[in-house]
Amino acid sequence: MWLALNKTLIRSFYLQHAGFFLFLFIVFFGIVAPSQQLAYHYALIRGMLEAPVFLILVAFAWLLYAVKVSQFVFRVIDSPEGLFLCHLRRFEPGQCYLVLLRVQHVLFLPVSGYALAVVGVALYRGAWVVAVIVVSYLGLICGVAAMLYYRRLGYPGVFRERARSVSRRRPHVRYWGILVRFLIQDNRWFLVGIKLFSCGLLYLLLRQQTPEDYDLRAVYFTYCVALFGHGILLFRCRRLESGRMMWYRALPVALWKRLGQYVLFWLLLLAPEMLILGWMTPNPIRFIDALELGITGNSLLILVSCCQMVIPLRVSDFLKLWLVLFGIWYGCVLGGSVIAMSGFFVGVAVALFFGGYYRSTTCCSG
Repeated sequence: MWLALNKTLIRSFYLQHAGFFLFLFIVFFGIVAPSQQLAYHYALIRGMLEAPVFLILVAFAWLLYAVKVSQFVFRVIDSPEGLFLCHLRRFEPGQCYLVLLRVQHVLFLPVSGYALAVVGVALYRGAWVVAVIVVSYLGLICGVAAMLYYRRLGYPGVFRERARSVSRRRPHVRYWGILVRFLIQDNRWFLVGIKLFSCGLLYLLLRQQTPEDYDLRAVYFTYCVALFGHGILLFRCRRLESGRMMWYRALPVALWKRLGQYVLFWLLLLAPEMLILGWMTPNPIRFIDALELGITGNSLLILVSCCQMVIPLRVSDFLKLWLVLFGIWYGCVLGGSVIAMSGFFVGVAVALFFGGYYRSTTCCSG
């Protein structure tokens, strides 16, 4: 049974979320030189120990990851292919719970591994209370998750049917609303994590700007890394459209109205970042720089989305496209031509949309 669980839950989870873990690896290990990794993470952990608010935010991020893992396990249990997992209930309750606890522990390794480093630094610095709190917190998360899995095995599919019955009573929404609902319902925790990372880092980096040391290159770099997470959301939306929503292309809707639906969706996706930029204007960031950040961010996402509409992209192709656009982005930042770059991106995106929207039948693949 453990071999079946390992193949059905653990391997499937890590394979399906390879892009998510690549994004985390780039954020935590790709922006710092290898020779400075230990000092960087030691300073980061010290910040957690010395600032309770920072530690609470990290604990909340761990909780979001636990919810993401739980949603995946629930989805597998409720699927027709995962009904055989209900045979676990034939074991003794204690034995079944320990097996599920082991599954949760393996799925939670990315968090528990870093938390172990936090506990080690806390013990080294004499913060025994923090170390006990972190260990207890992780143990509570894993224990509760295993209990929820055990309960779900007794009622597979019941909760999903309830959600479907509620969704049937919802009123009609526009196309951009369908995409927003998809992100909120099926990718809510990934969306929340990206928004916390993007808005939090954007706020912290902008707060450090002073008239004497005014340099936005680090802000642009971090902002583009955050936009990469938004690109993953757009990639998932395209998979939804190409797999389950091809009927929209057959509807009698003018092409410019279709573009208007997408434009509204793109603007809503970056609305929190735009609010942060507006809040930080004119002090500590100048109005023209806030405008450039907003325009360039939206233009990059528009181009990435339109490329996915007309070009069949695999995950590897999507990563290559993003790396190329990131190189162009940062080169224009260093050269001071971000507005020209934004105009070019938008022009190419509009040309791709009007020239290839109806020619493409499949937009992405796994």
